[in-house]
Amino acid sequence: MSILLFVNLKGGVAKTTNAVAVAECLADSGYRTLLIDADHQCMSGELLLGEGRLLNCERKKSTLHDLLAAMLDDEFRSSQFPHYVIPNASDIGGGLARLSVIPCSFRIDDFSTNMAKARRGHQSNDQFLAFFRNRREVMRRWLHANYDFTIVDCPPSIALQVKVFLMVADAFIVPSIPDRLSVRGSLYLHERIQAQGIKIKGMGTLWSLYRDQNKMHHKVIEATAKGVEPYNQLPRPFGTVIPNAAAIAEATEPGRKPKTFNAKYTPPFAKLYHSLSGEIVQRSQWQRAESNGAAVAANV
Repeated sequence: MSILLFVNLKGGVAKTTNAVAVAECLADSGYRTLLIDADHQCMSGELLLGEGRLLNCERKKSTLHDLLAAMLDDEFRSSQFPHYVIPNASDIGGGLARLSVIPCSFRIDDFSTNMAKARRGHQSNDQFLAFFRNRREVMRRWLHANYDFTIVDCPPSIALQVKVFLMVADAFIVPSIPDRLSVRGSLYLHERIQAQGIKIKGMGTLWSLYRDQNKMHHKVIEATAKGVEPYNQLPRPFGTVIPNAAAIAEATEPGRKPKTFNAKYTPPFAKLYHSLSGEIVQRSQWQRAESNGAAVAANV
């Protein structure tokens, strides 16, 4: 259905926690789900695979960095994608059958060097850009063919790998604490995307780390609902709000081995993530219908 980025230029807004929980929830609900860890901190990969499996991916060179480097090779074929995908991810029930991961590597920062070398192998910059556009389209088609949802966990920056996925993804989700600093990061992200001419839609703002006793959180959510400037520039918030809860933080602790999604997040918060995932599925269907309608109109 959709390739979705979880991204905000403000750090500490629970991007990774929410990306992992949504990916697990979608997989637990029966959707073929892939999480791509695009953050050099490698946290979502570690949370879903564990330290041992993540280190093994590093040894086998089956990380996102290695995939992107391989895509720069003239001999790369879509049949190579599965080498970088680790199945049966999550600590729920020993691994969720419908959840896979492409983990990140601290070497991802070297990708810009790889790009520079690859450019020198082409006769012109335009020729290289055309070549890499083709590679991105191959990735996009492969992801759509093999997964119902691809969730990309991004760092708090528009790093080179994030730019790649901004041009591959169908939409982005902005996890944000309902406070001024986090919202500023969301707005700046929107400005940066527009300035670079990247045509991607914001699916929604996800209010996270919400504290009911915090008056500022109430004010920001209320102002956004009323369309007050500058909050009306944010992607339309999801109805589900994820609180700052100890149970959600504890779900990320290693060694717990929960048997079910409900057991991992506890029933009240598992219910919230099921509600959020339902909204994501619905908005994905709406966006797909809009895209199909626009394509039909363009051909009339």
